[in-house]
This record gives sequence, structure tokens and C-alpha cells, in this order.
Amino acid sequence: MAVSQLFDERPVWPKDSLTERLVDKGFNFSDHLLRRLLSRVAYYFSRGPFLRFWIKKGYDPRKDPDSRIFQKIDFRVRPPLQSYCDANSANQLKHRWEDICAFRVFPYKCHTTLQLFELGDDYIQEQIRKPPAQTTCSSETGWFSYNMLENLKDCVKVRFLSVFPEPGAEPLLKAATESFKKSKKMCSNDKLMRDEVAPPQAKAGYEDVEEPNNVEEEEKDEIGVNNCEEALDTDDGLDVAEDGEISLQSHSYLNMENISRTHLQELFGSFPPPEAGGDRIQAAYTSDEEYQIYEQDSDENFSDENDC
Repeated sequence: MAVSQLFDERPVWPKDSLTERLVDKGFNFSDHLLRRLLSRVAYYFSRGPFLRFWIKKGYDPRKDPDSRIFQKIDFRVRPPLQSYCDANSANQLKHRWEDICAFRVFPYKCHTTLQLFELGDDYIQEQIRKPPAQTTCSSETGWFSYNMLENLKDCVKVRFLSVFPEPGAEPLLKAATESFKKSKKMCSNDKLMRDEVAPPQAKAGYEDVEEPNNVEEEEKDEIGVNNCEEALDTDDGLDVAEDGEISLQSHSYLNMENISRTHLQELFGSFPPPEAGGDRIQAAYTSDEEYQIYEQDSDENFSDENDC
């Protein structure tokens, strides 16, 4: 099948690119039929660095660092130039996807999602093939650091603004060029990329935010982790309670050096027998343990209320 053969070439495809390749091969499927054919061999994410790209079934780009070359990158037309896009969209004009990726034309759409692998720029291709700075795939920036992804976006802006066919892009091109130089300096040192501080989480509504269902699952996972941490904290508190007498004696020794050894012996002699003391400590442990479980239950109930 022609569709499955494309996924033998590479595991991740933008729909526009895939459609154009099929048309060039003589296959002109309707959108509905193409979607049915794709759903048999591929799937897609509705959020994240591979947003709406068709991915070969059985392949998870979040687990393969080499998938970074297939990540998406967005280009948005600034308001001063959007009238150009609006006029051409009204005329139903459309560029070839290959020409857009080669930066031979300026996109007619105000927002275009591209794939790094397809972009005809030597600098971009060199950067995306360097070893990744991250060991995990982030829902915001994928396998790239924040600074590197911003640098690649700046490069895309410069390339597209350089081919804008009408006057008015010069100030934007100048600003994009300066931004590209600055971001390039920030990425020039590999060590800096690995040690950089993670950016703030994207706000809700940004295209890289995870699906609501996924977010709820992540929140439940985080609550589970917090409960584990609370359990550890409670266990630590129990250890202190069990050893509280020793801890207090240490502080007393530090703060009142003039206490005589005889007096200390009297204090030890006033303690209850070991057996009774063990029962008292065990009772305290049981009470704290019950409270700990209650805290976990209350956290889960709180989570359920938030989920509603």
C-alpha cells in the first residue's frame, strides 16, 4: 500500500507533506478516505512536540531521542504582514509544501506547522543532528532545550521574512536577525545547553500543553508522589518521636553543662520500665500511622473534587 510505504521511509509525517507525496505518486484520496487509510497504520498526538503529525503505529517518538529531527516547529506571521495572507487565502491560492519547506515562498497561512526534518536550511539540519541536550522528551520542547528550539524558530523567521514578496517586512527581518544572533550565542556552548534552567510551564491554551485527560492523569500521579513524600516525612517524624528522649538529652547536655552525672542518673531512673515504654511508643506509632492514612485519603478526595 502506498500509504504504509511512506512510513517505511520515515516514521513521522506532517499531513500536508504526506498528502503531497501521495498526489505526486498519482494517488488523489479524499480527506475522509485518506484519514481511514492513515488510521490503519498510524496515529497522532493532539498536543506536544509532534502535534498532529502522523506517527507509525508501534513507534513512540517520546522514547527515541533520534525522533527529535521529526519534531514540529511553528511559524506565525506577525500582524503587519497578515493582510498578505488574508488576501491570498481569500483567492484560495496554495503553495506546494515542498516549496514552503525549502523557503522558496512565503506561506499563505498565518500559522504554519513545519517539520524540522523537511526544512531546507543547512544550519537547522546541522543543529538537529547534534546529540540532544535532554535525556527525556518534554511536552513543551521535545528533545531540544528551550534555547535551542527558540534559536531554530528564529532561523525559520529569518528565512521566511527574507522571501516576503511585498514591502514592509524589512523591520521585522532586522529584528528577527538580531534575535537569531542572540539565541545562537546562547546555544554555542553545549555545556550551557545541558545546564540551563528549565523554562516555566506553558500556560493553558498554548499548543504544547498536554490534553486535559493527560493532565488529570499527571495530576493524579503527582498527588501519588506527594503522598509518598508525605509518608516519608511522617516516617521521619516517627523516628524522631522514638528517639526523642535521646535528642532531648543531647540538647540538655549542650545547654546545661553544669548538670551532674548523679542528676542525670536520677533522670534515667525515673523513666518507666522498658516494656511499658515500648507499649507507649507502639501506641504513638499506631496513632501516627492512622493519621498518615487519613491524610492520603483526604488528598485523594481533594483530587476528585478538583477533577470534577
